[in-house]
Amino acid sequence: MTEGRPIRKIIRNRRQRQRQLKRRLAFSAAVLLAVLSLTGGSFAVKAQNTSAGPLYKYYTSIRIERGDTLWSVAAARSDGFDSGNDFIREVIRINHLTDENIREGDYLIIPYYSGIFRP
Repeated sequence: MTEGRPIRKIIRNRRQRQRQLKRRLAFSAAVLLAVLSLTGGSFAVKAQNTSAGPLYKYYTSIRIERGDTLWSVAAARSDGFDSGNDFIREVIRINHLTDENIREGDYLIIPYYSGIFRP
């Protein structure tokens, strides 16, 4: 009869440790989830200047001059885009280009943004 008591005590202690471990894991997971949701939300928000009003997207055609590259066109005309890469990707897409090579005398349709609405 005395042999059964230590075994029961060992089993009871093991179950207590398992419950403690589960509670700690659940608490850690909840804290991690809260931290990720708070920081993830702050990275996902993009600050915008709402006082400037809406921007409207338009397209125009430009003639490629000697020495022009898509990068030089992007540097001069990519206002409103997140990056020059985004601008170049869109120019390639809308002009059905196979690569970034352009030649003098070519015409390209390029997008631009304006705060003025033109119906």
